[in-house]
Amino acid sequence: MTAGEGQNAAGLTREQIQLLRGRLEHQRADLRTRLERDQAVAREAEPEAEPIDAAEQTREQDDAILHADRDRAELREVEDALGRMVAGTYGISQVSGEPISFQRLLAVPWARYDSDEEPD
Repeated sequence: MTAGEGQNAAGLTREQIQLLRGRLEHQRADLRTRLERDQAVAREAEPEAEPIDAAEQTREQDDAILHADRDRAELREVEDALGRMVAGTYGISQVSGEPISFQRLLAVPWARYDSDEEPD
């Protein structure tokens, strides 16, 4: 940490970074588990399902695919945030170049910009 005594370039302390890293790693593990489950549901098919059961199964498969798409996008954001931690750019807005507030990062640890900024 070079920006200040015990802080990174965004002004986050080691303790704050550790807390946020833990939250990101926990979210990554949860997302990976959900993706595995959703992918299993999406592949699942009963060979001789009744028409109503087949419709329900199709709806469940469609929901699983939709959830998996959303989870994959969120997983990319989480992994990108962990990469920014390694690169030393975590907590810096990709819109303004200014620090992202710790409160914002607590709410959305993978945030790429502060809540009052509009991305281009």
